[in-house]
Amino acid sequence: MLLPIKLSGIRDFLKRPEHTAFAGFLIILLWFCAAVSPVAAQDIELETPARIALFLDCERCNETFIRQEMPYLDHVRDREVADVHVLVTRERTGSGGEAWSLDIIGLGVFEGLDFTNVFNLPANTTEDEERNIFLRNLEAALVPYLMQTPLRERLRVDIAPSELEDVGQTQLTEDPWNYWTIQIYADGSADFESQQRSFDTRYGVFVGRVTEEWKLQFRPFFNYNYDRFERDEGAITSSAHRNGFTSYAVKSISPHWSVGAYGDVLTSTFSNVDWRYRFMGAVEWSLYPYREANRRQLTVAYRLGGSHIAYQDTTIYNEIEQTLPQHLLNAGYQVVQPWGEIEVGANASQYLHNPSRYSLQFDAEFEIRVTRGLSIEVGGFLELIHDQINLPKGDADLEEVLLRRRQLETNYEAGIRFGFRYRFGSLLNNVVNPRFDGVGNRDRF
Repeated sequence: MLLPIKLSGIRDFLKRPEHTAFAGFLIILLWFCAAVSPVAAQDIELETPARIALFLDCERCNETFIRQEMPYLDHVRDREVADVHVLVTRERTGSGGEAWSLDIIGLGVFEGLDFTNVFNLPANTTEDEERNIFLRNLEAALVPYLMQTPLRERLRVDIAPSELEDVGQTQLTEDPWNYWTIQIYADGSADFESQQRSFDTRYGVFVGRVTEEWKLQFRPFFNYNYDRFERDEGAITSSAHRNGFTSYAVKSISPHWSVGAYGDVLTSTFSNVDWRYRFMGAVEWSLYPYREANRRQLTVAYRLGGSHIAYQDTTIYNEIEQTLPQHLLNAGYQVVQPWGEIEVGANASQYLHNPSRYSLQFDAEFEIRVTRGLSIEVGGFLELIHDQINLPKGDADLEEVLLRRRQLETNYEAGIRFGFRYRFGSLLNNVVNPRFDGVGNRDRF
């Protein structure tokens, strides 16, 4: 309940001698509040910098080239002292190229002024073309920030005409390949010494087609390894191969759902597999729309099918040939943000004829910026293995173990990596000094 207050009562209260000092104090307080309040209500304006401090957050960018070509910026090593943070992420495109996303994040006086720039690089882009295309897109993305600095007086817009515009043509919209791409690859290595030699080779073909509705791939592959060691008692030779064919067809159903089918053929000396034929149907759900995959994604995929396996040698379960139903579950979460990157995954596989034959793998990688100049990296994996149905009978030879030519029995596999980086001192990164960059040492010890 509100109580009524009479002004006459307040006047009588202030007129009393004992309350005169209080009245004076009250008048001074009201005058001070009236004089100060307009200033206090105003937001403190940050001063626009004369030169923009840029923090380039990119793992594979040629930062030396960027510093050379953009000397009008201050290139800093820490986000905390930057005016603009550029976060670069990449995704593989259907044609074998890459889609680059530049998330330009305003900091300090530019906070809230954020943009995203996406551009594509063809599969046959050279390193020089890649760095120049990246530079051109980065320069264009920084224009809104440069326009608020004294550099706006020096800005010029230059749009080069395309070859089609020069001849009066319009850009082609029809694709003569209908989105099909073919990539042939081959590489090998050889190492020769007086007492040993080795040879490794791998080759194959990627045939794929990627559209908004379909994702198709067919890939035959071949791998061969050979080693020879000269000993007093004679030469030791070892060879291994892993050949096969993988394929899949994935259909987009909605921004969150996809279905598909997988098929593969495999022959491997290491896995004791003469031939394996496998076919599986699949469905995948994504919590976030697929278009956001370059910054964040959480997906769960399930596959169900079967395989027919013919072994090279009789297995520890006295099998030489089997037909097995199998299902797999894969879940993954990945996020790329200005504060770092997190990637977590879980993979499970189980043979339905015997539920005790399964494997379960967990893996995680964290890269977190803790504070100015300090970042930590932690990663690792753990796999519980109870599905080695392909192991051959008998003990492995010493040569097979040392050369990793035969799979060994185990019920787990694990690994871990960790580290930190702490940088202090000057945060400016403007100076480029390439002297002696091309000179290295090759020590035998």
